[in-house]
Amino acid sequence: MGEHPPGSMRTTNVAEELARGQVNLHVTVVGPQRQIFAGDAHWVTLPGADGQFGVWPRHVAMVAALGSGPLRIGLPDHSRAEFAVRGAFLSVANNVVTILVDQAVAKDEIVEADARRELEETVAALAHPGDDAEFIQLLDRRAWCQARLKLLASNS
Repeated sequence: MGEHPPGSMRTTNVAEELARGQVNLHVTVVGPQRQIFAGDAHWVTLPGADGQFGVWPRHVAMVAALGSGPLRIGLPDHSRAEFAVRGAFLSVANNVVTILVDQAVAKDEIVEADARRELEETVAALAHPGDDAEFIQLLDRRAWCQARLKLLASNS
């Protein structure tokens, strides 16, 4: 059996990890105008460029650009903080997770009718974009609408 790299979640077996007790992440989510979330967490799932991925305690240090999609934070009381995010960057080091977002909305603040209307308008505009720049903007807007609706549709 191969060894896990230093700093990875498991440097021993699962039972030994559990015996040492829960290690928390400290997570901060910051938008252009305000701090959106700050606190301890057991885990975080994020929208990567190629799909969702997770960050757990002792995760290897990394910096990454994120896509539009659901951001879920597993809290110590076993509840979740859930947001749709857009235009985000992630930094992970020493159990500190920092997420910088252009836009974020909490799950309970999403208005489904508004997101659906915006999605319909965006899809219609995608049929006849004025130029390549507008096409790229419309694709980003569509991903943002879909991120909000996907978060609402989740049962978590």
